[in-house]
Amino acid sequence: MKYTVIIPAAGMGSRMHMDYNKVFIRLGDTPIIRMTVEKFEADPDCEAIHLAGRKGEMDTLWEMLQGCTKVKGIHEGGRERQHSIHNVLGAIEPADYVFVHDGARPFVSQHTLDDLKASVEMHQAVICGVKPKDTLKRISGDEVEETIDRASVIAVHTPQAFQYDLLMRAYQNAAEKNLSVTDDSMMVEALGKRVHVTASTYDNIKITTEEDLKVAESIMKKGSE
Repeated sequence: MKYTVIIPAAGMGSRMHMDYNKVFIRLGDTPIIRMTVEKFEADPDCEAIHLAGRKGEMDTLWEMLQGCTKVKGIHEGGRERQHSIHNVLGAIEPADYVFVHDGARPFVSQHTLDDLKASVEMHQAVICGVKPKDTLKRISGDEVEETIDRASVIAVHTPQAFQYDLLMRAYQNAAEKNLSVTDDSMMVEALGKRVHVTASTYDNIKITTEEDLKVAESIMKKGSE
């Protein structure tokens, strides 16, 4: 199978107390966004990479991604992540399958990509994730309402993989109904479609805080040993 990946890359580094885009942070000598893009550049089944960026940062993104031959477009993002991805979906050539992946998640493994590819051909909508390590409780205010069985939940990662037509319908439905969502699969769920699950890895972190940078450095060190 072949697919196109959309990578939203318009986030700021406010939780890191930075006044610039967190995907521009360098791990070693390499910007986070380039590390992320290179995962898909190396996957033979990825045909095209499209990014959503902030207005005023397009030239910087192009500069950071020089030599990444599969990057076919960097598009201006919208007010929220979901608007950014919808903008890109409407601008790209239709593909059989579309992956959506966070720009600040540079450690996705090839094994995770392979599992997603195999599953989306069968199920049309697939997410990846890991079992939580901590006990989970539902609370109300400062009181516990119930303890949640960890076996029945996952912490959701990206990439998320979809049949192109299904994802486009899901985004159009969300726009028409003014739905506010936290990931793409919620839009597919809103259509009444089932979303399947494959395993991710605990290294597939989203770099959001200063503590995450320390974890990222540890992952890189582990990978070089």
